[in-house]
Amino acid sequence: MFRSYIFAFAALSVFSSHSLAADKAAIVFDGSGSMWGQIEGRTKIEIAREAMSNVLGTLPEDIELGLFAYGHRQKGNCADIELVVPPAAGTGAAIKAATDKITPKGKTPLSAAVRQAAETLRFTEDKATVVLVTDGIETCNADPCALGSELARLGVNFTAHVIGFGLSEEEGRQVACLAENTGGLYIQAGSTEELTEALTATVEVPVVQEAAAQPAQLPEASLDAPDTAAIGARIDVAWQGPAGRYDQIQFFDPAARNGEGKALRSKAIRNGDFDNNKVNMTVVTEPGTYELRYWDGTGRQILATRQIEVTPADVALFAPDQIAMARPVTVEWVGPGGRYDAVELFDASARNGEGKVLHSKRLRNDDFDNNKATMPTPAKPGTYQLRYYAGEDKMVLATRALEVIEAPVTLETEEAAEAGKPIVVDWVGPGARYDSVLLVDPASGKKIHDKRLRNDDFENQRVTLPGPVKAGPYELQYYNGDNKTVLASVPLEVTETVVALEAPDQIGQGRHITVTWTGPGARYDSVQFFDPRARAGDGRVVHQKRLRNDDFDNNRATLPSAAKPGEYQLRYYNGDNKTVLLTRPITVVPLEIGLEGPDAVETETKFSVDWKGPGARYDSVQIWDPNARGGNGRSVHERRVWAGDIDAQNVKLTAPKEPGEYELRYFNGDNKAVLFTRPLSVQ
Repeated sequence: MFRSYIFAFAALSVFSSHSLAADKAAIVFDGSGSMWGQIEGRTKIEIAREAMSNVLGTLPEDIELGLFAYGHRQKGNCADIELVVPPAAGTGAAIKAATDKITPKGKTPLSAAVRQAAETLRFTEDKATVVLVTDGIETCNADPCALGSELARLGVNFTAHVIGFGLSEEEGRQVACLAENTGGLYIQAGSTEELTEALTATVEVPVVQEAAAQPAQLPEASLDAPDTAAIGARIDVAWQGPAGRYDQIQFFDPAARNGEGKALRSKAIRNGDFDNNKVNMTVVTEPGTYELRYWDGTGRQILATRQIEVTPADVALFAPDQIAMARPVTVEWVGPGGRYDAVELFDASARNGEGKVLHSKRLRNDDFDNNKATMPTPAKPGTYQLRYYAGEDKMVLATRALEVIEAPVTLETEEAAEAGKPIVVDWVGPGARYDSVLLVDPASGKKIHDKRLRNDDFENQRVTLPGPVKAGPYELQYYNGDNKTVLASVPLEVTETVVALEAPDQIGQGRHITVTWTGPGARYDSVQFFDPRARAGDGRVVHQKRLRNDDFDNNRATLPSAAKPGEYQLRYYNGDNKTVLLTRPITVVPLEIGLEGPDAVETETKFSVDWKGPGARYDSVQIWDPNARGGNGRSVHERRVWAGDIDAQNVKLTAPKEPGEYELRYFNGDNKAVLFTRPLSVQ
């Protein structure tokens, strides 16, 4: 972080003497929670404050500089963006004092922060520069690349520089485009070499300024690229030049701004194929005559130019003329296939004729190799547009009409269902990826249950939903997830269901009890053995048995009782609704529990032990070493009672190899409880 911030504000020093002086600028400062991360034992925010102090003291007084911060006041709030210091001359001390007070907390709404900074600087009226310093990528559902294109298109002469530190190559690409699409620099900082280079750049800027006043021979540079390129194409630009840290290749429109010209794209040479002296760039989407320029970032001068003619290209969309409502449509496209290009579904009549993009699919996120994109269609019949959208320049290159027509959507089920029992529904409808059948309480509008069509018997167009446990009127709805719209609904009456539990009134401790049940018998229903006194009266399920995992055909479930005598409950539990439908009391009574055998045995000899106890399936007689594991004890030998003579209640054990004082224990496996102990001496 120390390297990163020094580098970041070294870059700011480079900008200040040329692009910032006499023009308004703003620093957008990352105050997100990740700034508490450490680099070489120091927090990022601590290092950032020190870097701000070092750099702000050296800036010329006439720079009109402001400070924005984000993520510094609230956790999880994408609107946490603040103009901390308004742009004005001589604000260095105020910005330093403000950054010293920033406490990182929240998210990274970097796109919204840059937009707010640009608007504060009146970027549509005046030249403006924003320097974004970030240690993370956008986390607030925004597209920095699209923002860069938008600000460049709307601004008089807007430039965004992005300083990224601690970012991976892929993370860097996600924010670099914000700078590149405005003709700015993306600087990746994160090594000792970069720190040294940044400090050097800070010191050398005044020298460059003085030299610029004297006639001097410019460094040699050249560019090699196609003479012509189709709109939106990707081209390689080979370069020769000084290869400075801040050098970049620009895509320049000499006719823009009434002949002053404007950099429409930029790519730092360090962010391209630096070893082979190449960068890859996207051609603009407006035909015409443009320039490629080698820009010397240190000297702030153009070293080489070459003309490039941007020509029209075939752009077309192929799709059905009609499609049933809410069904996916597959569109074949011909066009540039740029990184941010997309096929859009557009409603020209929305927003009082302004229009609205209803769905969009980025070409790179679909079947790009076959030039196909699939997207949802609206749930409302009507005439819409499919559009080929060039993302980097925010331009629509082609359109075609799509008629969305009415289609049947139905739900069929029994008119009434018993409470808690599954509901089987046959459906007809779009069957789109996120479509589902909902069970809704019409009185409150609350969704009770839902089932995605793709997660059930999709081929037979059937879904099964859990039934509610409360009787009354309900509604089944066909929900189209892509458009967040209910396409059909039918009423459903849920009737009371009989729930009963038959079992003995009492059971011996640790023994198994068989319960005959009546109830919904739903997939996750169970019979529970419940201790109402546990957890300070909140209660606890001691044992439970899923109905489907036992004798379901005969409505029987067998489960262990508690190991401790007392008053308990048997409960019928409906798993789908997490609701207890019935309880009945049951008493756990004490049993005679004991072990009879020798008081002492010789090492490694076999001996016999008679037992009394629950005799449950997982019960055992153990030889226990109380001194093992630092006094925590350990079973050194055990025999399950069912593995011995269960009728005679006898087991055979083998004495341990080591002599000493041990214990014989009756262990109830279901409850993992020791019900009886007696000493055993091994000689």
